[in-house]
Amino acid sequence: MDIKEKLKSFIDKQKISLKAPVQAAEFVTSDEFEGRTAVTAQFLRSASGLKDHLLTPQAEQAVIDSIESLYFESGNVDVGEHELQKFPDVADVHIINGMRSRLRKQQTIVSRRVSDLIMQKQGLCSKEMERVTELQKEVIKGVSLCVEGRNKLAQGRSQFTSASLGILANYSKRQKIASVIRSLRMIRTLQMTDVQLQSLLKAEDYPGAIQLLLECQKAAATFKHFTCISELSTKLQDTLEGAEEQLDVALARVAANFNSANYEKLQIAYGLLGKTQTLMDQLHMHLTSHIHNSAFTIVLGYVELYNNTSGSGSSFSKLQYSELCKYVNEESFLPCLLDLSKCMWNVLKSYRNIIKWHENEEKVAEEDDSSDGEGNTEAATSRKYAKQKLEHGLYRLWQDVQAKVRTFILASDLSHFKFDDFLRILDVINKLIDVGESFCGSKSETLRESIKKQSINYFRNHHRARMEELHMFLENEGWEACPVKSTFSIHQLMEYRFLKGKDLLSVLTHTLSSLTGNKDVFDLFSRESSPFDITAEETIEEDIMANGEPLTLSDDDSDDDVPDELKRDFVDEQTGELPQPHPRRKLDHGKTSIVTNTTLTILRLIGKYIQMMKLLQPIAFDVMICLSHLFDYYLYSVFMFFGTHFSFLTHQQRGDLEQNPSRRLRGSLKRIQDTLILNPEACQEEPSDQDKVESPSLSPVVDITSSESIYGLPVRVVAVESLAFLAAQLEALHCHIEPLIPQQRRTFLQQFYTGTVKITPEIRQHVYTAVAAQVIDYDGILNCMGSVKWDINDLMSQHSQYVDVLLRQLQVWYSQLILTMRLEEMSRVSPIPSEACTALWECIVRITNRTLLEGFAGARRCTNEGRSLMQLDYQQFLMKLECLTSVRPLPDRHLVETYIKAYYLPEGALEEWLQQNRGNYSSRQLTALVATMTHISKRTRQKIAAIVEESGKKT
Repeated sequence: MDIKEKLKSFIDKQKISLKAPVQAAEFVTSDEFEGRTAVTAQFLRSASGLKDHLLTPQAEQAVIDSIESLYFESGNVDVGEHELQKFPDVADVHIINGMRSRLRKQQTIVSRRVSDLIMQKQGLCSKEMERVTELQKEVIKGVSLCVEGRNKLAQGRSQFTSASLGILANYSKRQKIASVIRSLRMIRTLQMTDVQLQSLLKAEDYPGAIQLLLECQKAAATFKHFTCISELSTKLQDTLEGAEEQLDVALARVAANFNSANYEKLQIAYGLLGKTQTLMDQLHMHLTSHIHNSAFTIVLGYVELYNNTSGSGSSFSKLQYSELCKYVNEESFLPCLLDLSKCMWNVLKSYRNIIKWHENEEKVAEEDDSSDGEGNTEAATSRKYAKQKLEHGLYRLWQDVQAKVRTFILASDLSHFKFDDFLRILDVINKLIDVGESFCGSKSETLRESIKKQSINYFRNHHRARMEELHMFLENEGWEACPVKSTFSIHQLMEYRFLKGKDLLSVLTHTLSSLTGNKDVFDLFSRESSPFDITAEETIEEDIMANGEPLTLSDDDSDDDVPDELKRDFVDEQTGELPQPHPRRKLDHGKTSIVTNTTLTILRLIGKYIQMMKLLQPIAFDVMICLSHLFDYYLYSVFMFFGTHFSFLTHQQRGDLEQNPSRRLRGSLKRIQDTLILNPEACQEEPSDQDKVESPSLSPVVDITSSESIYGLPVRVVAVESLAFLAAQLEALHCHIEPLIPQQRRTFLQQFYTGTVKITPEIRQHVYTAVAAQVIDYDGILNCMGSVKWDINDLMSQHSQYVDVLLRQLQVWYSQLILTMRLEEMSRVSPIPSEACTALWECIVRITNRTLLEGFAGARRCTNEGRSLMQLDYQQFLMKLECLTSVRPLPDRHLVETYIKAYYLPEGALEEWLQQNRGNYSSRQLTALVATMTHISKRTRQKIAAIVEESGKKT
């Protein structure tokens, strides 16, 4: 642009500025640039070219602030495209002009600002350019000086040799000084070794400490020409010895409480010292020492705690361990034994962990040797030595543990301990024996003998006291049923809880054995637990008493299906007596176990005795003998109280009743009397009588002679059924008892069960026979039968009168029995179970048949018609009897029928019949039968009589 055009432009601007009103500048704001429409601002936009240079600084800043950030970006941005996108869909020239005016005004203001800034900085720019020019001149001068200096140095290097030698000498001196400084620094490091060593030992970094000491010793050997280093070497040797002592202390801690990390550090440290074999020797020494010291400390603590009298506690620490154990009293014995066992467990477990650590290291070493192709001979020798040492130490360590526990056990008299406490002591010792077997395979004979000695002494006194108590209980027993629940079981008694689940140690051991094939107790417990931890036993209160349990009527006993003969009492066909009401609903008698207080006492003792057998195998057989004494004494007492009253029977009846079923019973009773019952006339100082007990006497309050109580039937039922219940429980416990008895001694157990337990039904038969023999007037029946004429010629259709008498007595007995059962069931006193009723009926029927047989044998003369009358009488009796009782078949029925029918046998068959049945009838009965048989010859009668007499002699 030339001068002319610039002037023209300037003049045009002046004209525009003269036309624009001055006050219009006051209306320019930033809102105009932020969205005001072009139409409303048309006037201002038309004059925008005149207002550009009249804007205030605030207005200019507002315009600059309205510029979009896109215009300030340094990248290649297409602002034209950006502005075109702002155009409206419908083109409006006014809006476009407004947008163009806005952009033009922004450009004008920005250009003006840039121009102003350039004008402001122009002076500073000029000054800076002058300084750059001066700096350039100085640099040129410096380069010239450097070139000149280098030329001078080259001239000096070539002309002055002495100066160069001096420089070399100084350099050599500097090197020597640096060497001295390094030596001094090493000396200072060696002097500070003790502090670093203690820090490493405190941090249990044993390998680092030993490595540091060895390096210091090596460095000291390198600088031994210094005088101070020779003294330092002596100090390092003392420090090394102190470090070894600390290693020994750490080894003692690891021996008592194994820690794999610390033990590995100790192995590495001793390996650096070349003393791995010494480590194993020291380890066993520490273990032995820990066993002795810990045992003494534990016992001393309990002795001082429970014997803190007259200040004598200070003298206990001077006693020997064996003497100290004698001061442990009964109260502290079990807690002290538990703590002692736990301590020994921890020692043994630490030793087992050490063995496992070495086994793992052996496996890792074998893998490394196989991969490398060649192994370290020295390391292999050390591992072999450690393995042998550990294997030999197993048994020796367990012997030390046994010795400490044995001394503790034998030092106290355990005969006065409570039975439960003694069982817990046995449990602890048995667990310790199991631990020993798992630890080294030892049978722990030392422990077994010690506890066997104590157990024999304890159990002998305990059993003697229990038998005396049992004697007292039996003499004061009222023979009333203890009101237990209908669901009563021996497993509800506290003494049989051990049968519900085996001991935890045994269960876990068995589980581990089944899974892994080996038995290792040490894998069953965590680091903090042990087999001797006392677990919080669940408090289970016995809930065996009925406590008002409601009575239960048995709807099953409805008599809808019962024949009419059973629904009414016996009606005499001649007198026509009216029937009496029969009870239509019976109480359920067979749902509750009949036990007495003495029975429960014996059951509890049996449970405790089985626990003793389980916990102490060496005397299990002796305990079994004592257990058999409990049942033998109870059986003998029941029989003597309720089964020996046969004075009311005739001689012939007693002979018949005491034959076949009683031979084994008499042998068992004789054995019990000889081995268990004290003879009052014998000298009590004999050793064989020390374990015997006096025969008990029936309590005076028990009445077994009154006919109102059916001759003591309720108490007899309680006695014999409680005995049967006790026998049934022993049968159920047989599977638990037999494994506890040594194989060679199980013959006694078999004899006990077959010779004593299994004869309980015979006791029941004898006891109920004692009642059955009194409820019926058998002598009167025999007298009535004796008045009957059997040598009649004409047979009438009417049976004999004695049959009605007998049936009437049976009906009266039956009614009285039913009434007694109802009253006793309602009062919950000694209920009579259905089994007892059945047994009673069997005894009554048996005696009745024997009586009828005796009456038929009493006939001196008899005809065929008389024999038919016997059959008629007996069939009438059987028909009425079958309506009274549900016992099937009727006992001894075949004996009577066979005897009656034998009258009709011919001579040829009679001898054979006698050979087959002479054991079922007495000699008098057989003789009487033959005497009434008129159809045989005199010669045959004599021959038969000889046969009968010979068989009587053999019997």
